[in-house]
Amino acid sequence: MGLQLIVKADRKKIEKALGSLTSECEIFPIAEGLFGISIPEQSISFVGEDIVLHKLEQLKYFDLWQGSWQESKRRWFL
Repeated sequence: MGLQLIVKADRKKIEKALGSLTSECEIFPIAEGLFGISIPEQSISFVGEDIVLHKLEQLKYFDLWQGSWQESKRRWFL
């Protein structure tokens, strides 16, 4: 089972967070500031679920399967 998400961010931020995984995802606008993302199971299996979830930590998203918002985690660079 893949991931179906609603992300609260602009498209550039989404693409930056997903990196090379972007080409494997379906990304579509829902409303201003909201995008839908569908990540297929094959892509998750190939890259690894931990890596996909780590990429998603940079974004605030609603997981349609879990039914809850996941807040983005701040990354500190020194």
